[in-house]
Amino acid sequence: MADIMLHTTTNTGFTCVPNSFIDDFMKDANGEYVKVYLYLLRCLNRDGFEFSISQLADCLDHTEKDVMRAFTYWEKVGLLRLEYSSDNELSGIYLVDVNGNGYDKTESPVISNITSMRKPNNIASVCPPEKTKPSYSPDQLKAFSEDSQVSDLIFATQTYLGHPLSVTDINTLLFWYDSLHFSVDLIQYLIETCIGGGHSSFHYMDTVARNWAEDGISTVDEAISTSSTRNNIVYSIMKAFGISGRVLVESELNYVNKWSGSYGMALDIICEACKRTIMQTNKPSFPYADSIINSWHKAGVRTMDDIERLDHEYNLASVAKISSATRARNSATNTNTAARTKANTKFHNFSQRDYNFDELEKRILGN
Repeated sequence: MADIMLHTTTNTGFTCVPNSFIDDFMKDANGEYVKVYLYLLRCLNRDGFEFSISQLADCLDHTEKDVMRAFTYWEKVGLLRLEYSSDNELSGIYLVDVNGNGYDKTESPVISNITSMRKPNNIASVCPPEKTKPSYSPDQLKAFSEDSQVSDLIFATQTYLGHPLSVTDINTLLFWYDSLHFSVDLIQYLIETCIGGGHSSFHYMDTVARNWAEDGISTVDEAISTSSTRNNIVYSIMKAFGISGRVLVESELNYVNKWSGSYGMALDIICEACKRTIMQTNKPSFPYADSIINSWHKAGVRTMDDIERLDHEYNLASVAKISSATRARNSATNTNTAARTKANTKFHNFSQRDYNFDELEKRILGN
C-alpha cells in the first residue's frame, strides 16, 4: 500500500481552524466528519508523520469505511481533493484553502469513487447512502419507553455498560430498533459481542449495526453464523502470522474483511500470503500481505494450484531474464577482449597482404 501525501498551500506550524469552516461548513456536517477534517488539519503540521487511512481510523476509533465516507463528503462540498496515481491508488489529499484561495462556493466538485486505497468503478458499492439517525422528540421517547421490550432493552444495555445511557445513546438504540428493524434479541447480541471484543463505544456498535443491516443480517442465528465464520478466519490468520496475546485492531480486521469478503479469497490462500509475508519481512505485516493478495486477485487466483502456476511462470521468466543478461554480458566481454587484443598488437596497424605461396614457389623454381 503506497504512502499518502497530505499537503496544502499553507503551513502555519500550528493547527488553525478557519472561521469560514465553522460558519459555512461545520454546522451542516456530521460530527464524525468534522473530527476527520480537524485531524487532517492537525496532521499537516506534523513533520515526518506517516499518514495512512488505517492510522487515522485507529486514532478516532472509526472504521476505514467511516473515514472514506468523511473524505467523500468533504470532497463533495469542495474542502479537499483526492489525488490518485496512474494505477488508481490514492496518493494524496489536497486540502483546499477555505479562506478563498482556490475555493469557489458555486463550483460542484466531482466526487472521487474511493474504497480503502483504490478507486472503484461504483461508489454505491463502497459507501451506500447512509441512513440518517433520527432525533426523537420527547413525545416519541415517551411512547417508546412505554413499550416493555424497549424498556427492557435500555435497562439491559445500561447493565452491560455499567452506567446510565445518554439521550444520544438512547437515540442510537431506537435507531437500530425502529429504522434498521433489529429485534431486541439481535440488539442485545450486538452489544454483548462488541463489549466482549473490547469495544464499548456506541459509535463502534452503530458501525457494526449498519454493516449487519447492509449484509442483510436480521436474526441472532445469522449474526452468530457470520461471527463464527469470521472468528475462524481471524484465528487462522493470526496463527499464520504468529500473533498471540492480543486481538486484531480495527485496521487489521479491515484487511481481513477485504481479503475474505470483497475479494472472496479462500482461507488457505490468505494464510499462504501471511506465511510468505513472514518469510520476506520476518514480522506480521498486513500491508505487505495485502500487496501479495492484491497481485493474486489481479491475476485471477482462486486456488493453490493457481499460485503454483504463477510461481512456475515467475521462475521461468526469472531464469530467462538471467540467461539473457548473462549472454549479453558474455558477448560484450568477448567483443571488448578482441578489441583490446587488436589494439595492443603493433604489427596489426596496417592492412596485411594475401599471398599464394604455391604460385610463388613455381615462379621461383621456373626462374
